Amino acid sequence: MKQTHPRDRYNVTDNNRIFDIICDLHVRMLTARDGVKLHTNIYFPADFDNTPSPVLLIRTPYCLTDRLFLPDKRVSSHKVIYILQACRGTGWSEGDFDPTDKDVEKNDVEDLFRWLEKQPWFNGRCAMFGSSYTGWVQWCAAQTGFEKLVGIAPRVAPVYACLGGGIKGGGIRHDLVINWILSLYHRRKYGFVNMPNYEEMGILKHLPLSGCDQAAGYETVTAYQNMIQHVDSPGKPMKYHHEYIPAIKTPAFISGGWFDPFKDETIESFQLLKYSATAEKVRRFTRLYIGPWEHAGLVNPDLFGEEGSQDDLNVREARFLQGLLENPDMDPLPEMPAVRYYMLGENSWRNADDWPPQETRDMKMYLHSGGNANSVYGDGILNATPPKTESPDIYISNPADPVVSCGGICATLGCYDRSTDEKRPDVLVYTTLPSDVPLTFAGQVKFHFSASASTPDTDYCAILTMVTPDKRSLFLTAGQIRARFRNDMEHAELIIPGKIYEYNIDLSHIAVKILPGYALRLELCGQYFPFWGRNSNTGNPLKDDTELQISRHTIFHDAKHPAYLELPVLIRD
Repeated sequence: MKQTHPRDRYNVTDNNRIFDIICDLHVRMLTARDGVKLHTNIYFPADFDNTPSPVLLIRTPYCLTDRLFLPDKRVSSHKVIYILQACRGTGWSEGDFDPTDKDVEKNDVEDLFRWLEKQPWFNGRCAMFGSSYTGWVQWCAAQTGFEKLVGIAPRVAPVYACLGGGIKGGGIRHDLVINWILSLYHRRKYGFVNMPNYEEMGILKHLPLSGCDQAAGYETVTAYQNMIQHVDSPGKPMKYHHEYIPAIKTPAFISGGWFDPFKDETIESFQLLKYSATAEKVRRFTRLYIGPWEHAGLVNPDLFGEEGSQDDLNVREARFLQGLLENPDMDPLPEMPAVRYYMLGENSWRNADDWPPQETRDMKMYLHSGGNANSVYGDGILNATPPKTESPDIYISNPADPVVSCGGICATLGCYDRSTDEKRPDVLVYTTLPSDVPLTFAGQVKFHFSASASTPDTDYCAILTMVTPDKRSLFLTAGQIRARFRNDMEHAELIIPGKIYEYNIDLSHIAVKILPGYALRLELCGQYFPFWGRNSNTGNPLKDDTELQISRHTIFHDAKHPAYLELPVLIRD
């Protein structure tokens, strides 16, 4: 017998006929080990004859409370049973939503698996898919060791960001932490209508960071407070995936985008499975697919056109999961190499057996100037010649007037034009000459430099762009270092004002071909806000600081203190 939720009834006016045709819906409130009931929809094919069948599972925090989700089209095309479960504290599931509790999603999905094993209609093979947080819960599911989970397909998925919001370098994903956590809390408490705009409310600039939930008009939001608790020790949650991913026994089809905020985690999860997994099948079957996308897909169709669509990704992901549901011991994509990636600039797809591709070597591009690299109108140069005697560059980092990301809005704009931002005097700009021949990069970009600051703590942000013949400066990738975490992301060590320190910034991964007439550019500044949170520069505890202090940054690039980009050049290209 079908069950309806005791509190509500669905509004399915738009979907009634579709449901009647393709599926038979059963609704359950499944009880987790701690007594919390989780809202679970089970969609059987319309012509289901009780033959034990495979299950396609998605667990999500984004369930609406006024209408049903349509089942995945694979329910009808492949005769699988589709299960959708709302994560605790979301949709109609009971409990509190708190992604920082690393065991809660693992335990909840493990309880679901135990229930699934008892169902007579389950044939013993289950696969999962989904993007963003629904990708993260797949990693949680794979941790359970459930042998009947034969495949997962996490797309643009975090592997540690949900635990603390930290980034490599020690900063925090500011707009993610505030907008995402607070909006989920609001939906749970007040529903999906009249969602507040935290940016317009000034919440993103509110101090202290620990008071943003109350400034938004809420009581203390536990999930938000837990999310920012590691801001003064961001390295702790960032180690967790190294402990569990190599032990995973489930092959994964991992996909992401060059402009997605979880790009690092996408690539690192693939590398851990490909090279460190204890299960030989996982090493052989796991794939990486990465395209010219941000978190929600393609946002630059003018640059990437039809070649940048996700159509092929969708087809291969479906074949991967369906193949494993049919035969878990056979490679579902034998014709596909381990890696398929989009080459920016060239605007074409490439294949590789590894990431980064084996045919890469590091090339250093050094910073030069006469001491006036401030803004695009300055004299900053980037080339392969090591420096000799050169004057340092100086700029002011003012967190009250931060250098902005994506035009200063809470968005990920992909390969967007940063030429306006480069006119600011608090942005150092170093540019190569326009290329005479194509130059191709594929892999991880790093930046090494020496600097002093006038404050006991500060941030340095590096942004890599591609300059077009018509003078647009198109964003490629970025990285950051928080001075207090220059040596250890778990233990803060303030700097001595005026003292020179060496720094290394990880600018993440990229695949781009610099065509003739194009140039490469590096920006260096003190903020990239609101994508990353501001540093108050005071040296005080970060989440409780209510002050903002201006810092004077001196960037050295001479023979004693060479500053350089380390770029992965794809040779024989």
